[in-house]
Amino acid sequence: MQPSLEKIDLQQERSLLIRHISLPYFNAPYHFHPEYELTYILRGSGQRFVGDSVERFSEGDWILLGPNLPHFWQSDEVFYEPHSSKRCEALVVQFSSVLLDKTIRALPEFSTVATFLDQAGRGISFDANPRHLSPEAELLPLLTDTPTEQILRVLQLLCRLSAQPTHRFLTAAAYSTQPNTTETERMARILTHSMQHFRRPLALSEIAEVAHLSEAAFCRYFRQRTHKTFVTYLTELRISHARQLLRRSELSVSQVALESGFQNAAHFHRVFLRLTQQSPLQFRQAFISSKKR
Repeated sequence: MQPSLEKIDLQQERSLLIRHISLPYFNAPYHFHPEYELTYILRGSGQRFVGDSVERFSEGDWILLGPNLPHFWQSDEVFYEPHSSKRCEALVVQFSSVLLDKTIRALPEFSTVATFLDQAGRGISFDANPRHLSPEAELLPLLTDTPTEQILRVLQLLCRLSAQPTHRFLTAAAYSTQPNTTETERMARILTHSMQHFRRPLALSEIAEVAHLSEAAFCRYFRQRTHKTFVTYLTELRISHARQLLRRSELSVSQVALESGFQNAAHFHRVFLRLTQQSPLQFRQAFISSKKR
C-alpha cells in the first residue's frame, strides 16, 4: 500500500482550512500532503499510523503532523459493524507553509514556535489533557470564526502547544518524510498485512516475505523503524483487538483468545495480564461496572 498524495483545497486567498469530520468510521487512505495538520479526536478509537509509528488513538488525542508525513487513522472494528450507532469525530486544522514563512518565521517573537513546527516533520503527540488547553475554547470556535479570527486563534494555539512540556515525537529521529521511498512502501505493506491477518498464526517468514527481506534483515529493519520487535507489535495488536471484544461481545474469554489470534487460552491470559495489569475477566467486569455508573 503506497501512500497517496492528498490534494487539499486551500483557496488562493486562504492559508488554512478548518474541518469538522463526523463519520461512522475514519476512512481516509494512507496519504500525505504538503500542508501541516493538527488533529483533535473528539470521538472514536483505533490504530494510528504515522510514518514508522503505530499507536492506539482515542478520544482526547492531539496530533500535529508536518508536511509530507504519511499517515492514516484506522477505526476499531466495532465502528465497521452493520447498524452500528457509533461514530468517529475529529477537528482538523490544515495550514500551508505560507502561514509559517509569512508570519511565524518573519517575526523573532515566534522563533520558538518556528522551531517547534520544524520538528513536526516527525509527528508530535500531546497529552490527552494539555495544560491550559480546552478543545471547546481553542478549537470549536474555529468553525464559526471569520478567516482573520481563525488565523489569530491558530497562531495562539500553536504558541500554547509549543510550550507544552509533555509533547513527544511519534517517528524515529532517522525517519525520512519522503513519501514515495521504497522504505515507506515497505512499512505500509507490513502494517497492512499485519492488520489483515493478525487473527491467525503469522509466521516471521511470511511477514519477512511481504517486506521482501530475509527474516534476520526484517527483524533488524522492523526494530529500527518502530523501536519494538515484530512479535511485540503483533502481540499488542492482538491484545488491542481482544479488549474490544471483551467490551462489546458476549464471547467467552477462550473464544476471545481464539478470535484475537491466540491459540492457547492460558497464554492469552498471561499476556493480557502482563500488558493491562488485569485479567481478561477483570477487564470485562470493570468495563461493565463503568457503564452502570
